Amino acid sequence: MTLSLKPGTSWNEVYGRARSLAPEAFDEDRILNLIGGEWKRSGAPGTHVTPVDGSQIQGPPRIDHDDAISAVGYALGEHKAWGDVDLDERKARVKGAVDEMREHREVLALLLVWEIGKPWRLACADVDRGLDGVRWYVEEIDRQLEGGRGPLPGPISNIASWNYPVSVQVHAELVQALAGNAVVAKTPSQGGFHCLTLAHAFMARAGLPVTLLSGAGSKLGDVLISSPGIGALAFVGGRSNGR
Repeated sequence: MTLSLKPGTSWNEVYGRARSLAPEAFDEDRILNLIGGEWKRSGAPGTHVTPVDGSQIQGPPRIDHDDAISAVGYALGEHKAWGDVDLDERKARVKGAVDEMREHREVLALLLVWEIGKPWRLACADVDRGLDGVRWYVEEIDRQLEGGRGPLPGPISNIASWNYPVSVQVHAELVQALAGNAVVAKTPSQGGFHCLTLAHAFMARAGLPVTLLSGAGSKLGDVLISSPGIGALAFVGGRSNGR
């Protein structure tokens, strides 16, 4: 059966829209990794088969072990500086990132459709749930930090499943940053990396301490889990990956 697309929703058009919104994070032929506060053309680019029509699209650029060590090392310093930022300023920056994601909700959702085959309504729901949840935390964070609660001793490392990139992973990272923590995140290998790249471009522009890496868990896992100074691991996934 011939695939019928609405005007402006082909993969090339959607990728072009993402690139126009965040040229610092998207090259013509590949997405970039966010390391040390800069978008870098590092890692070996791969391909990804979209479930929409079985065609190949840009895949995640898989960084090596040494790049991951450097990225985590930078996040350690970033964590200390971010913890000293006033809560009202943290709230303003998180809200700024959420507002920009809300403005470009359609592009984030379309990327999810092409990357992981989410039906349009579910893709929109994933984005909406994530952003609505963060807004709740922005309103409640003062109460939640009463009693001397503060940032963890080090940045939070995030390894999440592929199927809910915004409502699980982005949501978690924004709340972690709101509470005063720097964030290190690995994109799932199965999909979601384009959507996460665009979301993290908005987060970085808002001045949030975020790092986004792509790569195989077997090569990066020890860095993201066991590096000295990591404050916590936020993991969502199956048993095999967890082990």
